[in-house]
Amino acid sequence: MNLKTTFLTRIVSVLLTFLIPLNLWMSFHPGAKIDPNVKEVLKKTGGFMKGCCHTNQDYDLLEGANIGWTRKDIPFPYNKDGSMSEYYLSWKKEMKQYHDNGIKVFAITPYPHDYIDYGLDPRKPENRAAIQKIAKFFVKDLAGIVGAFQITNEMGIDRFTLPLNLDEAVDFIAMHAEVMYKETRKSNVIIGYNIANPTVAIKMLKYSKWIDYIGLDLYIGCFEEFVHDINLFPVLLGIIRGVSQKPLILCEFGYIGYGEALSKSEKTELINGYGFKNETDAIENMDEFLDELPPDMSREIEKLYPDASDEELGEMIFKGEYANHFYKSLPKNCKLYGYDHTPAGQAKFYRDLIPKLRKLDYLCGAFVYCWADSSHCYVCGQAECPVETGWGLIDGKGNPKPAYYAVRDGFSDAKKSPIQAAADKINDSIADLNAKRVELADRIRDKFENFGLFAKSAKFKK
Repeated sequence: MNLKTTFLTRIVSVLLTFLIPLNLWMSFHPGAKIDPNVKEVLKKTGGFMKGCCHTNQDYDLLEGANIGWTRKDIPFPYNKDGSMSEYYLSWKKEMKQYHDNGIKVFAITPYPHDYIDYGLDPRKPENRAAIQKIAKFFVKDLAGIVGAFQITNEMGIDRFTLPLNLDEAVDFIAMHAEVMYKETRKSNVIIGYNIANPTVAIKMLKYSKWIDYIGLDLYIGCFEEFVHDINLFPVLLGIIRGVSQKPLILCEFGYIGYGEALSKSEKTELINGYGFKNETDAIENMDEFLDELPPDMSREIEKLYPDASDEELGEMIFKGEYANHFYKSLPKNCKLYGYDHTPAGQAKFYRDLIPKLRKLDYLCGAFVYCWADSSHCYVCGQAECPVETGWGLIDGKGNPKPAYYAVRDGFSDAKKSPIQAAADKINDSIADLNAKRVELADRIRDKFENFGLFAKSAKFKK
C-alpha cells in the first residue's frame, strides 16, 4: 500500500508540474479590473491590503516592512457567567493601539468550539439568535477599530471545525454573515470568510450576497508532497475567483524557514527514544504510545479522534496529519522547486511570489504568515518542530530575517533597480550560509554532548 501511494504521489506530482504552467491562464480575469465589487472592497480597505498574521506592536519594524494590516483572533467576549471577558477587553485595547499607530486590524471571529464552551452549540436552532447577537456585538463594539472581519477560521480543518461537520460549519459562517453584512453597509468595514477546504467555497455560494470577499489560506510546498510549482498559487486563486466571482484576499500564505528530512534509521531511533521498537510496535501498543507522546499532541489527538482505531491513529501519527510533528522534520519532497526550507529559500519565496500576486486584479490583499518565529509548535508543543516554529519574518529575538526584507520589497510600491535586485539575492545567499553554519555548529555540539566530551552548557561561538 505504501509503495502504491508513493507511486501515485509521483505520478500526480509529475502531471501537475506540467499542467500548472499550462493553466496559468486560469489566474487571469481581465474583467476584475472593472468589477464594482472589487473596486468597492479596495475603496473600503484603502487599496491592496499588505498584511501579516500574529504581529507584535513593534510599529517601526512593521512600517519598515510596508505592512499596513495586522490579522488577529478575537477572543470570545464573555465569561461563562455572562460577564465581559477581561481577555477580550485587553485585546480590544491592544487593537485600538494598532489602529492609533496607523496599522489597520483584520479581525477573526471565534471558533465554533468557543461558542460551545460558552453553552451555545451552533448546531441547535434555538441558539442561532444568541449567536447572531454576539456577531452584531462585534461589529458595534469594534467600530472604528476593526477594518475587516473574517468569520471564524479554516472550516474544514479538524482542529478548528470539530465537532461540527462541513455543512454545519457553513451554516455557522452564514449565520454570522447574515447579520454582520447588514450591520456594516454604511461603514468602510468588509465581511468575509476564509477557506482551507475548497468544498466550503462551493457550499457557501448560496450565501454570496452576505459577503464582500472570500479568503484563502495557501501553504503549497509546506504540508504536502504533491505539487512543487510556485505558480499554483495564482492558478488556485484564479479557480476560486472563477467559481465565486468574488473579490479575494489571501488571508494566510507563507513558507517554512527551516526543516530537513529524516532517514529511516533516524526515524526508528526517534521511536526508540519513546520506548518502542518501531512504528508497528507503537501501533500495537497505541494506548501506551499515546501516553508517551508530547502532551500537547497527545491531548489533541485524544480530543479530536476518540473513536479512531489504533491503525487509524498510527496512520495519522506516522504518515498523515501529525507525521511531521512527531518526527520534527519535513519530508524530502515537501517543498517548492527552487525554494529550500532555509532562510534564503523563504526569502526567495516571498521575493518571487508577491509580485505575481499583486498582478491579480481581483486579489485585494495578502497576509503573510507570520510575523515572528515561535519558541515551540502550537500543535505538538515541541521546540524543535519546524512545522509551526519557523514561519517568521523576524526571529525569536526580534531580529529581521532575510524574508523580512523580501516582504518589504514585495509590498513596496516603488520600482527596484537591477542593482538592488542583485544585491538582495546576494544578501539572501549570505544569510542562508550563516544559518547553515549555525546549524552545523549546533549539530556538532550535540554529537559531542552525546559522547560526554564536554558539558551541555558549553557553546560554540556563532
